[in-house]
Parts: sequence; C-alpha cells; structure tokens
Amino acid sequence: MRRVLVLGEFRADRLVPPLLRSGAQVTVLGFTDLTGFLDPRVTCAPLPKELTEEALRVLIDAHRADTVVAGMSSPGQEQMLTLYARTGRSVGGGRMSLHSEAFATLACDKVALHREAARRGWPVPAGVVCEQPAQLIGAARQLGFPVLAKEARSESFAGRHFVREPARLTALGTSLTYPVLLQQALQGEEFAVELLTLPTGTVRWPVTALGTLDGDCAPGRRARVQPALLPGPARLALDALVRDIVETSRPVGPWQLDFAVTRAGRLQLIEINGRFGGVSNMSWTSTGTDPHRAHAEAVLHGRLPEHTRAVRAALELPVPNGTTLPPPPAGTTLSAFTANPGYPGPRTSGFHRAVLATTPARAADVREWLDRLPAGTLLPPVESAIARLEQGLAALSALSPLSALSPLSALSAEESAPDPSAAATAAVPRPTRPTRRTDR
Repeated sequence: MRRVLVLGEFRADRLVPPLLRSGAQVTVLGFTDLTGFLDPRVTCAPLPKELTEEALRVLIDAHRADTVVAGMSSPGQEQMLTLYARTGRSVGGGRMSLHSEAFATLACDKVALHREAARRGWPVPAGVVCEQPAQLIGAARQLGFPVLAKEARSESFAGRHFVREPARLTALGTSLTYPVLLQQALQGEEFAVELLTLPTGTVRWPVTALGTLDGDCAPGRRARVQPALLPGPARLALDALVRDIVETSRPVGPWQLDFAVTRAGRLQLIEINGRFGGVSNMSWTSTGTDPHRAHAEAVLHGRLPEHTRAVRAALELPVPNGTTLPPPPAGTTLSAFTANPGYPGPRTSGFHRAVLATTPARAADVREWLDRLPAGTLLPPVESAIARLEQGLAALSALSPLSALSPLSALSAEESAPDPSAAATAAVPRPTRPTRRTDR
C-alpha cells in the first residue's frame, strides 16, 4: 500500500479523495486538525510551524511516506515551498513531487522574481529593489507615484502596500521587512491563469479576469470570471512567458501566474504562485476538471488532465457573510464553496465567494437576475458583475462556439460543475442543483 504524506491542509478535501480511491494510506499534516472534516480513513497530525530540512526528513521517515505532496496556501505555509524543494533533493528516490528550488524561489521571493525577470527579459512593471528605508523616496520619485511596496518574502494578502504619496511611504518605511521591491503601480486589468506541469508537459486552465486594478490590491473582493480573452500581443507574451518559465525554472506540480494587461495592451507579470488558490473554484466550474483532483491524479499516475477547456462561464460573486442569494435562473447553477477549516478566509475577511455557472443561451436571464439583486447583496457594484459576465460570455463564445448550443442540463456528469452541497468534500465533479443559500 502506498503511503502518501500531504504537507498542508489547504483544499485537502479535494486533493485527498482521489488518493484514497487509489488505495493509498493518507496522512495530512497541517496547522489545523482536520479530523472530522476529512474521511475517517485519513490520519491528521500537526505540521510544525518552525521546520528545518532535518526535521522535515525526520517527519517523512516517521510516517514512512512513499510519496510526499505539498498542498499549500494556508496562512504561514507558502514560504515553506523553498524548504520543501531543498528537502526533496536530499530525500531522493522520487518520493517528493515538488517544484525545483529555482522555481520555488521565484514563487516565494518577489525580489528574486524581479531580478530573474530582468535577466530573462520577462515583462514586469518597472521596479527598484530597496535594502533600507532611506532608499524608498528616491526610488519612488524615479518610478513616479503611485507605487507598490512589496516585501520580498511574505504570505498571501500580506506585505504589499499601495502608496499614493511620499508622506505615506516615509511613514510605512520603518515597518517594512527588507529588502523591499518598489514597483510602478499599473493601470489596466488583472488576470490569472492556473497551470499544472509534469516532466511530460504543461496544461493550462482558462485565463480568469480578476477585474480592474485598484489601490486595494484585493482581487478577491471584485467580481471575477472565467474564461477571459486576452489581446493578441498579450496572449503571445503569455505563451512565451510560460514556455520560458517551464524550460528554465522547472516547476513540477501546480502553479499560478498573476498578471496585468495595461491600457496599451501589454502583458505585465505581477507574481508567480507555486500552488492552486482561490481561482481553482472557477477553473473547476468553468471546465468540469477540478485542478486539485488533477494534481492528485498527476501525483498518482504521472499524467495530466485531458480536458481543461471552458464549457461554461464561471462568474464569481463576493458576498458578505450571512447574505442570502436568491435562486439562480433556470438552466444555470450557483455553487457555495464551503470554507476549509484550515483556511480562515471567510471567517476573517467577512465575505465568501459564490460561483454562478452559465452559458450564452442564458445570458439575458443572468443579467436580469443580477440587476434585480438588492443593494448591498454583493460586495462590488452590480454593474461590475454584469461587465465581468459579458466578458466571460464573449470569451466562451469565441473559444468554444458550440458552447452556446449546450445547456448545462445536457452536459455529462464528468463535465458538470461542482455540487454546491458537496463543494467542500467532493473530489469528483458531478451534476449540480440550484441552491438558495451561499452562506453555508
């Protein structure tokens, strides 16, 4: 029996079931005990917050793990990626299915990414690396306000500050951890794309539109949609960027690119993540292929998913906790992705994100449904949600012309969006049913 050790509890509810079905004995190490949340056959144990290579090797040996999988994104765990990569070399025998150390460094260190981008000619916003507070003002004047100040190594949603004027930058300077990347604040649209790489190749899920760049630096509070079309030059630039990252940095497993397209239509790389994150809910809904399940299948069988093409538009709607959404229009589905206990997002942010799945045939009904939502139901303005809907439907029609002729009810069980009542625990996508609530 294969023994699989999962490092990190984020989306273990979607990563673990395929491992169990294969007959593996699975242990999940995390900061949160998921006993009672996961299948009772899964062993849950603590992941030390302070780890060294030696301590990690001891853990792997203690659990007699044949295969080690990094399932990260929970707060406090993303920076462990470089440690995992270094340990993977010493463990040997192909036991750790992990990114290379070179790739892990790019995903964990914003300064390292900026410097590598300069060497490789990757398109990134103009920036200056500052080693101490005294350098900030001069660098900002060189770039021009507003700027983004990014600590080199920080967790998601932390260590990043939008600064409009010198006084604010001076006040901020002493509280930052150096080195700091000071970067030009872009104007344009923000996008993301999820990828899965093995030695045999790379697959991509459709590009996701995250909305207009703003000073809040919080795309999760905006209405978002998948798929999305990119201007021709930006699409070519993305293809070239992905090829070069794969060839030179050797990712192995899940990753994500966050990037912008400026008003001039130029692609600008914002950051690289060495894992799947919040966008994966839309990727699953849009394509019918759950990225986390695909990751598990890649670990087990060394194969990539065959179907990552969008067959419906997935519109993500941020909703304040406790808010009830009305039933969605007939022929569409509304999924509430219950929070994993190991990731406190909805509990600490005050909102969660529901995903509406539709096809162009139901566009008019969805527009009317959105337009009738009472004020305050959504975090962003309803107008922005409708704009994202139009963006996704246009992309769906352009990328898959036949999708407009395929109502959701006609899709196969394998291709259907996740069941909202089981989104927290199901690993295999299956036919959905409408739900009245998204605050479960």
